Amino acid sequence: MRTWNVMLVDHDRLFSAALGTLISGGPFRVCHHATTVEDAEAAIAQGVQPDLIVVALGDATNDEAGGVKRLRAATSARIAVLADAIADRTLSLSLKAGADAYLNKSMSSESLLRALQLVMLGEVVYPTHVASLLIANANTERPQPERAQPTNNELSKREIQILRCLLAGQSNKAIARNLHITESTVKMHFKNVMRKINAQNRTQAAVWAIQNGLSPLASV
Repeated sequence: MRTWNVMLVDHDRLFSAALGTLISGGPFRVCHHATTVEDAEAAIAQGVQPDLIVVALGDATNDEAGGVKRLRAATSARIAVLADAIADRTLSLSLKAGADAYLNKSMSSESLLRALQLVMLGEVVYPTHVASLLIANANTERPQPERAQPTNNELSKREIQILRCLLAGQSNKAIARNLHITESTVKMHFKNVMRKINAQNRTQAAVWAIQNGLSPLASV
């Protein structure tokens, strides 16, 4: 069984210790506890190599979001934000900073472990019921983007559907089932979409979709 090294970042030592105990075993192994992002950066600079970083955030101030962004630049590890409560501002700032997941501290242990495993399989994980909040937040925080003139790189109808499924929090397998296509076809469309919108990962693709007015596509 593949084992992933996990770094926990939380100023609450008691919660961090409890979380470490919860996720240890199975595919996860806690390799480092850090109380601040600065501590995490220092550990990475000294050679700690996590596969996953779980960052606990409070109210997601710009400084906290900046910390997530610095971690994104410092390591190729997947990053999951663990928030005190679901909030549109926290979600928006976290995804824009490069987080691969936005999770609630109050979620069940089974759901948390399943979400972290999905993150390590390359998925972007966030609560689907807050997608509308994120869209509204993105639309109010920035001017509406100018619509690009049609070009050879314009997204196809299918590619737009793929992005809308991504906003609904669907995995590649779920997207394939929803659109009645194969999973390999979904991956091919994702590759094309990433190239066209100049996105490096699914998080950036989701943010681009939100900023360009796309809405989640419900499962059928």
